[in-house]
Amino acid sequence: MQRVETDEMLFRRVEKAILDNGLHLRDDLSRRLIGEYVSISKNRFAPLFRKFTGMAFPAYINSLRMQHAATLLAERPDHTIESIANDCGISVPQTFYRLFKLHFGMTPAAYRLQHAIVR
Repeated sequence: MQRVETDEMLFRRVEKAILDNGLHLRDDLSRRLIGEYVSISKNRFAPLFRKFTGMAFPAYINSLRMQHAATLLAERPDHTIESIANDCGISVPQTFYRLFKLHFGMTPAAYRLQHAIVR
């Protein structure tokens, strides 16, 4: 008897593929790219993210990117904010600044000052 994959199981597989392979940090991330790792129909993709994250796919990815950026800002004071933006898959600095401020309510520089790890 063949087991049917539930929506939650499928979402967990997609999420695992994104996180384990660092797909959220790629500037060329697309549904097609995720499809290379996990077979999922276009019709199921968007509703799956809304159901399990409460967000659209781009908002979910940007949230993951901003969490990664926050970690890098605190851990790598010698890296420029622009290089951190690139490391997070965002090649346009203005986009990075806008998303970061929207997510954390402060600029990346202000976040870095508040959360710097003392070495």
